[in-house]
Amino acid sequence: MQNANRPVILDVKDGLYVCPVCRAKTQQAHDPATNATNLRLWCKQCKAVHYVNIAFGQCSVVSRYR
Repeated sequence: MQNANRPVILDVKDGLYVCPVCRAKTQQAHDPATNATNLRLWCKQCKAVHYVNIAFGQCSVVSRYR
């Protein structure tokens, strides 16, 4: 059983973030120096929008809309 309070960490493949739903690469490039709060990450394959927080090279999903 997964803990609901634990954030989902996004994977990086070939320098691009990977969608946590369909596992396809998104158009957003990964940069370790980026810090962002509530960044909109859109997956063109499954049409899902994810709001993510990026801090110190780690990216976690805050919420998901479809």
